[in-house]
Amino acid sequence: MVVGIIAEYNLFHNGHALQLDYARKTLGADKIIVALSPDFTQRGEIAILSKYERARIALELGVDLVVQIPVNSATDSSLGYAYGSIKVLDSLGVIDTLLFSAEDDNIDILSKIAEIELEENDTYTKAINSSLTQGDSYPKARENAILESIKTSNSEIKSNIVAKILNKPNNILAIEYLKALRLIDSSITPVCMKRTGSSYNDDVIDGNIASASAIRNAIKNNEFEQIESVVPSMAYSLYKKCYSNSEFLYPNDVSLMLGYKLLDGDFTIYKDCNKELSNKISNELSNYTNMTSFRSLIKSKNITESRISRVLCHILLNITNELYIESNGKVYPHIPYILILGFNDKGASLMNQIKSNHTLPYFTSINDALNYDFNSRERAVLETDIYATSVSNLILANKSNSIITSEQSRLFLKV
Repeated sequence: MVVGIIAEYNLFHNGHALQLDYARKTLGADKIIVALSPDFTQRGEIAILSKYERARIALELGVDLVVQIPVNSATDSSLGYAYGSIKVLDSLGVIDTLLFSAEDDNIDILSKIAEIELEENDTYTKAINSSLTQGDSYPKARENAILESIKTSNSEIKSNIVAKILNKPNNILAIEYLKALRLIDSSITPVCMKRTGSSYNDDVIDGNIASASAIRNAIKNNEFEQIESVVPSMAYSLYKKCYSNSEFLYPNDVSLMLGYKLLDGDFTIYKDCNKELSNKISNELSNYTNMTSFRSLIKSKNITESRISRVLCHILLNITNELYIESNGKVYPHIPYILILGFNDKGASLMNQIKSNHTLPYFTSINDALNYDFNSRERAVLETDIYATSVSNLILANKSNSIITSEQSRLFLKV
């Protein structure tokens, strides 16, 4: 069995190790493939470590092969993130099972919610439009529409149970994975593992499993004694070394480059940025000091801080609407290729199968991808991926006062 996992590993911790252990021991996985976020994340923030460092850690700690999620998907909304990630994994042609974690592991209820959203019946459509008209954010409007659809259906699922499910971030992502599997008509079987320990946004470290955000905060404050029990020992040693070498990056490290890009004016060419938000960014630009304070400044009842963060990231990285495709009135990230970041010996044994079964072109180096005969939109996705890594590398070089290997000069990792 080959199990696929979608991850940011920002940073890798004991919860991730537990998931890999579940794949091996409970599911009986022979090999594990991870679709990894690049140098920017779904939150719209720069990753704390480069994609190659995070890929190396994953390979050292039990993953067999790592592929990159293109940046137009990795920084998209939860559905776009799920769609692009699963498209990459499915296109390898070797994965049997998708493993993900959620606060509630009742996959039947999660699947029912996914089905409601995909069907978008009259009840759902009227409810979501009503909420948006009243000034609710899209996530709130979506929640209201799902609950209204449950109430008016003959489903045995209780609406109060669904409401609790929809208030937990990993449940939301699990639902999007299930939707994405159906959207691309994938034969991959979904398996949900119950998430244990701290919640996604919990900043308190207690016990041996903590959230990635809590670990990042502790590292930023040089409180390494707090994280020793919640990350694998190999990762702990590397994190201390990276801290000493000033190799950790934080959201506001992009502030100077972003501020320069915000001088451009009209931002409606960028994904998720309508005229209202574009005007709001322009009108508040005189109050810009850094990325995190600016996104807090312009958030509102109907525009969440998460969406603003993604939009600012799209502006920084030139992620325009050109990098997305429309299908049945919905917009999804265009995924034209697969970049393999690295593998171990077991992962190397998968390469012949991938060669026989892949449905998208795959590459182990960016130079090979640059020499491929892509059309203009496909090449734009590739060039944006390269640009995103170059932005991260430039910030890292400045912060660590060191020369960073360019994307074009890199070879895939072999662990």
